Amino acid sequence: MRLLQIAGANSHILKQHRQVAESEEYQFTSVNPKCERIRIEMCSDIQYNMTIYPNILKHSKQDEAEIDIKQYEMLVKVQCSVDFKFFLCTLFTPSGCETLMRKFGYQWPEIFDCEKLPKSRDGMCVGDSKNENSGGRAVDDEEADQSTERSQHKVLECPHTMKVLSRESHSLFIANQSIEHCSLPCQSDGIVPTFFGVHIRHYLRLWTGAWAVTCCVCCAFTIVTFLIDIKRFEFPEKAIFYMAICYLMVSATYMVGLVEEDSLSCAVSSATKQQLVTQGNENILCSAVAVVHYFFNFAGTLWWLVLCFSWFLVTTLKWGEAPVGQVLTFLRPFSNCLPVLGVLLLFQRARLVPACHWIRSAAIAVGLMLFTSGFISILRIRSYIKGHRFVANKFEQTDASDKLSKLMFRIGCFSLLYVLPMAVGIFCSFYQAENVAHWITSWYSTRCLHAQRSAFGFTHPRAQCPIGDGVQLSTHPDPLLFFLKYLSNFSTGIACVVWTLNGKTVASYGDFLARLFTSRERRRGRPIRVPTRPN
Repeated sequence: MRLLQIAGANSHILKQHRQVAESEEYQFTSVNPKCERIRIEMCSDIQYNMTIYPNILKHSKQDEAEIDIKQYEMLVKVQCSVDFKFFLCTLFTPSGCETLMRKFGYQWPEIFDCEKLPKSRDGMCVGDSKNENSGGRAVDDEEADQSTERSQHKVLECPHTMKVLSRESHSLFIANQSIEHCSLPCQSDGIVPTFFGVHIRHYLRLWTGAWAVTCCVCCAFTIVTFLIDIKRFEFPEKAIFYMAICYLMVSATYMVGLVEEDSLSCAVSSATKQQLVTQGNENILCSAVAVVHYFFNFAGTLWWLVLCFSWFLVTTLKWGEAPVGQVLTFLRPFSNCLPVLGVLLLFQRARLVPACHWIRSAAIAVGLMLFTSGFISILRIRSYIKGHRFVANKFEQTDASDKLSKLMFRIGCFSLLYVLPMAVGIFCSFYQAENVAHWITSWYSTRCLHAQRSAFGFTHPRAQCPIGDGVQLSTHPDPLLFFLKYLSNFSTGIACVVWTLNGKTVASYGDFLARLFTSRERRRGRPIRVPTRPN
């Protein structure tokens, strides 16, 4: 028989030790007259079944101990440590629970102070826990199944600070449940902020704004460069012109959001007049900005595919510019109509939108293969020019080789600046789509279990919080993920300016300015000096 010298007092843990020993040494009745069987419900399934009173907390009866034990029932359910239930019954402290209690606004009780516990193990009948997973959350398959069954019976509430006062359909998907007429708060409080605190949001807004302006300027420069000398650019280069238009509009949508701040995305209010995130088509301006961003982002990816296809026709199949232009004339409706179809799907059913990430990924992968094939063809042509003396003289041969080297350098820079950021952006989007439900559930659970839960609008008991159901309360997004995501969105537009940065662009702007000032002089009636050819 094992005796408990310090404890029938504190039994406050989730049921981790479900396998109660059935051997005879645990089932003795009373050999020592001071011993008595444990009658406290939450300590009934630990590794011993007898105890001694009074205990170290000066409880003389089990009824007194059971009243104090119930103060820590929340930590039992949260499973901050697999040994916490055993700890409460023996008053031997585990690790990890103090931090969790402080997260929910509670102070670590003085009775758990290790300095007040006995220094020696003499006379203590309970040894150390041999659980290999102590300090972690060990839930076997059977317990996981039971936890899933319990979660199906929980009815999650929408706090009144998050309840939408609108006829439009709003919902939050938390712990595999859809909470109707509920939305996330826009403002980030200092207790349990929505994903990020005020400072992170401020830096993220500055980061996004700086790159949006940079992308807008680069795309505008590219567009103007094409327009002032439009005959200079044919396919495949003309596809970059359409890409610049697309990403100019994408950066413009971000700039509109920065100027309007929360007035676009936070257009609904709760019962407490707190601003909430809008959903659906309730805010027409917000929906319009989202449609413009989605359309041109999708179209920009398709024009990348057109660019790579035309590049493949010119370099690998040795097509001329005129045939390529004729073929790509038929591809323009493809680049414009497919995003329209995506917008229609966006309005019909928002859950189909993740499929667009797959389309973008496939377009980038196919385009990269075509681009690589053309790059290899240019490399072969350059090697052929260097190895064969079919030109008039050595200087023409060197000039042709240098031109191809410069072309390859421009192609390499453009493709890297486009493909790498786009790949990072797609990865961030997939990662966000995969984990956003866990982030929201973790945030909701933390507020639901917090000591100030009433200030957050929760009225249901803590037993209804989605805890112990595979929810990790420490799960939250990494700010770096969103910094990289927004940077990748703008880097693809900035890459367009790389193609126009050369000596011909400087000459084109010089000719344009000359024509501009010449036309002004003519409109003013001033004489123009015309150069004459000597006889």
